[in-house]
Amino acid sequence: MSTYSEQGAVFDCNGNRLVGIAAVPEAQSEVGVLILVGGPQYRVGSHRQFTLLARQLAEAGIPSFRFDYGGMGDSEGERQAFHEVRDDVTAALDCFQSLAPGVTRVVLWGLCDAATASLMFAWREPRVSAMILLNPWVHMGEYSPEVKLSHYYAPLLRGPDTWRRFFTGKINVVPALKEFVGDSALILRKWLGRSFGVPQKHGFEEAMLEGLQRFKGNALVIVGGQDLTGREFLGLATNDKEWKRAMASASVTVHEVPQADHTFSKGPWRDEVTRLTLDWVLRERAGS
Repeated sequence: MSTYSEQGAVFDCNGNRLVGIAAVPEAQSEVGVLILVGGPQYRVGSHRQFTLLARQLAEAGIPSFRFDYGGMGDSEGERQAFHEVRDDVTAALDCFQSLAPGVTRVVLWGLCDAATASLMFAWREPRVSAMILLNPWVHMGEYSPEVKLSHYYAPLLRGPDTWRRFFTGKINVVPALKEFVGDSALILRKWLGRSFGVPQKHGFEEAMLEGLQRFKGNALVIVGGQDLTGREFLGLATNDKEWKRAMASASVTVHEVPQADHTFSKGPWRDEVTRLTLDWVLRERAGS
């Protein structure tokens, strides 16, 4: 187990003071991990996930840096959308390397829309050599009808308690039935659109795909088996030809934690993510 220190930092990004914390082992390492925050949270992470991960990495001899985006946590500035944080990430990389000068290659680690941002920006930053992407976010607002039908309605209908509550009048089926019919109709329209050559809109997903195609390093995708966001991403990666081709690359590895939720909130799930992260980063450091 390596001895390490934690050091707070205040660094500039476009005139705003951003706040971060580096966990740096005594021994130098060429590879470090930049932990990106996903969603409206700050550098500690839900159930202290980012803090615990940073310390476990440091104990294994791997430096890391976690920080608050502008307008979040203790950082100044206006809050930005996930696709607008490139300057924040670049400034954080600069600060990280100043605190851990031995680091020349960085692994981006991100959950949810932080994974999305990683896919969009990593290929533009030569210091980034690998990515670890947890439950990447690809939907705007509602989950896709395919995901809801296969991972929400189907398990619900298979549950004996659902039918018991239905026959005893404890479930109001009208709203759920309307949503079910609507989602089924959306799937049919999308299928007919594909069949007749109607182009489908992808929005920021195009930038994610381009980023994955252009990225020269390795990418590990970790998906919670019970997370609709992760299932949404896998659905896109399976059903879209270009995504399927990009994900089939030898540089991309997908690992599913079967029972895990979106934030891997239970100890065993969090431990598995940590183990996968450590193995991936150590392999990256070894140059394999």
